[in-house]
Formats: sequence, C-alpha cells, structure tokens
Amino acid sequence: MSKAAQVTDIYKFGDMYAANIDFRRQEYRVSWQGDWRNFPDLGSFPQVPGATVTPISHSPEVDELWAISQVLCYGADSHIRLLDHGPASGDEQFPVCKVATNDRQRRFIGDEFEILRDLGSSAAPAVRVHPQPLLDEKGIFGFRMEKLLAISPDTPVKKSEFVECLGQIHEKGIVHNDFHPMNVMINGKGQLVVIDFGRSGHIGSKIPMEKRSPWWRSELYSFEADLISLNKFF
Repeated sequence: MSKAAQVTDIYKFGDMYAANIDFRRQEYRVSWQGDWRNFPDLGSFPQVPGATVTPISHSPEVDELWAISQVLCYGADSHIRLLDHGPASGDEQFPVCKVATNDRQRRFIGDEFEILRDLGSSAAPAVRVHPQPLLDEKGIFGFRMEKLLAISPDTPVKKSEFVECLGQIHEKGIVHNDFHPMNVMINGKGQLVVIDFGRSGHIGSKIPMEKRSPWWRSELYSFEADLISLNKFF
C-alpha cells in the first residue's frame, strides 16, 4: 500500500499552513487552517479530513525523476530521493538525488552543485556528485550523488576528526556556513565526508540574505563562523 511522504517543512500558504507530499510519486500540497502544529492525518491520503489537497504540476524532467525514485527524507532546503534499481535509474555510482520543490531550493541546490563539482576535482572530503546536474527548462532542480551512511552512535567521531574535515574544506576556500556533526557522513570507503553545502560560499564573499545565520552578524563568509558552529556541539 502506498504511503504519503512529506517532502517539505511546514510553510505559510496565504492564511493557511501547508506542506508538500509525495503520494504514488506525484506531488501534492496539503493545506489547513488553525494551529500549524496540528498536522493533518495522512493515513487515508488523498482523503485528508480538515485539509485541502491540491496536485502540483511538474516539468516532464521532474516527473521523470519522481517516477523512478522514492523519498528518503526531507529538510528545509531540499528533499532526498533514492533511485529505483534497474537501467532506467542511471549511473549506479550516484543512486541518491537531492531535489528542489520550489525556486528558493533550486537556487540553493544550484549553488551547492557548483561548489561540490569544484571540490570533486580535489581530494577534499566532500560528498561526490555526478558531473551533470538534473535539469529542466527552468534550470537545475537537483543532482545525483553517492550513497552515504550516517555516523553510528556506537563509533563516535572525535572533535579532531571533524576539525580535520572542516580544515580540508577551508583549504579550498570554501566556508560551509551550516557545519555540525549531522552534516558529516561516511562514504563507501569508510571515510568521513561533508554534506549539505547549500548555504556555503567562498571565503570573503558576501552571504546572500536567505543564507545568513541568525547568530552570525558578519555579511561575509568567514572560516570563524564554521569553527564557532562546530564548537557549539563539543
């Protein structure tokens, strides 16, 4: 039985609250009034008591990707999909897709792809991505990347290892701007790699307003911000 899977955070939608849903590999908006914390019951989707369900149209390219992949998880800046097995899924080295659902996420993913492609030409400990992004008539809507594993609580990573990863990223002139232990994972070789570069930028460049951290007052990308962020967790 197909289950509805959330692909966005809850957001304001006119005088209502809403979230986007994947159901049978189609996208829908579920919107409701009242308290944003009263998330509707999706157990009988697409019948959702007390909410409005609206289909969301895609470009042919986005539809094609959704048709051959399933939702793994979501965050504020994207959601993650896993390609189905088989020749239609594309390059087996990059079975995971990071995908946008709106224009803001497209901007973040486009910037992230450029940074990851640059880091991929070096030995920097960053997630590897397919050299070609996912494109439609509006531009980049996602990219494919290698499959990673979360760090197990049974094998804790020392602060010095996080600092080393961060230092190698900084050597390439990149400020992560959202660095914390959850943004470090393990690749197929057992090595630590950094993920989620959507808010990143080049040292000394101006931070776009939509990527600024509420606690970092400088308008410029700085290595110091990453180190302060890391120290909050140790």
